[in-house]
Amino acid sequence: VVVQANSDYRLKDPGVGETPVVMNEVVDEPVILPDTSLHALVLYGDESADEKMLDNTEMVMKHMRISCDMVQATRFESVDLNSYDLIVVVGETVEEDLSVSLTSILSWVEKGGKLLWGTIPSEIGPEFTRVYRKLGIADCSGYLEYTGLQFEKELIPGTMGESFSSEAFTDVGLAVSLSESAVVHVTSENDGKKIPVVWSNDTGEGRSVFYNGTSMKGDFWRGFLAGCISALYEVNMYPVINASCIFIDDFPSPQYENTSDVTKKEYNRTVKEFYRDIWWPDMQKVANRYGDRYVGLFIATYNNIVDPDGFTYDEPSMEQYYGNSLLKAGHEMGAHGYNHQSLTQAGGTPEEMGYQPWKDGEDMAASLVELDSIRQRLFPSVTFKTYVPPSNYLSDTGRAAVKKAFPQIRVISGTLSSEGEEGDVCRQDFETGEDGIVSFPRMTSGMVLDDFGRFQMVNGIGLYGVLSHFIHPDDLFDAERGQGKTWQQLYDGYCRMMEWYHTSYPYMRALTAVQAADALQVCEKAIPHIIYGDNEITGSVENFTGECYFWLRSEKTPTVMDDSCQITRMSNGEYYMVTVKSTNFRLGLRS
Repeated sequence: VVVQANSDYRLKDPGVGETPVVMNEVVDEPVILPDTSLHALVLYGDESADEKMLDNTEMVMKHMRISCDMVQATRFESVDLNSYDLIVVVGETVEEDLSVSLTSILSWVEKGGKLLWGTIPSEIGPEFTRVYRKLGIADCSGYLEYTGLQFEKELIPGTMGESFSSEAFTDVGLAVSLSESAVVHVTSENDGKKIPVVWSNDTGEGRSVFYNGTSMKGDFWRGFLAGCISALYEVNMYPVINASCIFIDDFPSPQYENTSDVTKKEYNRTVKEFYRDIWWPDMQKVANRYGDRYVGLFIATYNNIVDPDGFTYDEPSMEQYYGNSLLKAGHEMGAHGYNHQSLTQAGGTPEEMGYQPWKDGEDMAASLVELDSIRQRLFPSVTFKTYVPPSNYLSDTGRAAVKKAFPQIRVISGTLSSEGEEGDVCRQDFETGEDGIVSFPRMTSGMVLDDFGRFQMVNGIGLYGVLSHFIHPDDLFDAERGQGKTWQQLYDGYCRMMEWYHTSYPYMRALTAVQAADALQVCEKAIPHIIYGDNEITGSVENFTGECYFWLRSEKTPTVMDDSCQITRMSNGEYYMVTVKSTNFRLGLRS
């Protein structure tokens, strides 16, 4: 089936349906395996210089279910390497700080250990020169700059053959030639010459992976880091959430009453008519084509009133129209705010944003109660279970106000990265908070993704098994978000993005935010125990509360042995999605 959109771009049907989340009590079935989790040593140089890389590594290890110890290189002589399965070097100054020779680490690798060299050394000293051939380097002649990434192998799920060429991927690496034993996973270019960026190398009974760059300290490189860790093993599995969630900020909202020359010129319509006749029908077509689920985030007014005595509301008819249309189509309605004033007090948001600070948590909660009162009049069937903070700012006091006003709240969705912003940025990881609220951050945004946006997306999918994207109805009218494009161009870009995503990741589940929270908790509770044999994988899931999903990277071909799990190959590379359907499971491995 092919659907014609309002432009000449045609949407193709990949035949994807929605998979519901099932979350039960813990299944009381015996776990048949011992604890088989990996234990990593993370080696760093200067704590302040390596802080971001340490944070990223610790977070990736947590989601991959690998326990880790962070050890400064100056204390390395006190470490018993036999206590660890893998070593990750994250410090640029490890050579000069290391209290023993690097040869001891490479000797450990040759006996079966795994080593990830996660950032280039700040200088090519005698210690590094002594061991680099065992890392797959034949010759090293200094440093060079390169731009772009080309995936020669599927380092991250779905990336086989993908390239990312923008200036955002400019980095510094070692000028190296590799030995014949090295397997190159990612390359770049310098002066028309191919530069190896990630390679693996088997030495003795062990394996090393070398990242020839400095960028894995970035928030959106976590899937890349997870891929480097997986490449250390012939076979590796780790649990993921498997959720695709698309948020529409400020929807429904009063913005449809605005005026603009843009819609008059392009469509001979008012803003209200453009949203009604063009924008919303187009967005519904894309969602219907792929089975996507929207989370519309209701905002009642754009006034800047932060005193409850002054709260007021006029009921624009279009808010009710869009809200009912959203609900009728099976999407979710969440809360964005009574108005767009972030729930922070003085100093909580940058002064240039012009937001009014709230006096205290009581007034913040009162604004949300007012929003809920408006919701009761317009959408009586809705219960707010998802909250997204305006402009991604939310103080601890504001979070408490959200829970007070909405005791049934399940999800708060902020942002994965603060992007250098100051104040009470609602920066999150995918996890359940101490207050029981699930943090499900949004990772990408916009109608048109550039190369770095696509890279952000594949990294979220690679580590978490999550697409969490958001758009605004007024992207067309915003100079930065609209990029000076017409709606046709923005819509075509969004269609291309969703076609690329659904083609690359055809078995990701399209979920509302509340369903995604359930999926996160099923994954979060699961404690996998996995034994990798020559011809099969035997596994158990402690705290099994429903179908669990795993990324499996395998240099052998996995096969189904019974009905305990299902295997789906993601592309022509080495990644598979495994759906585990019971506490105990088995997979075959064919060479």
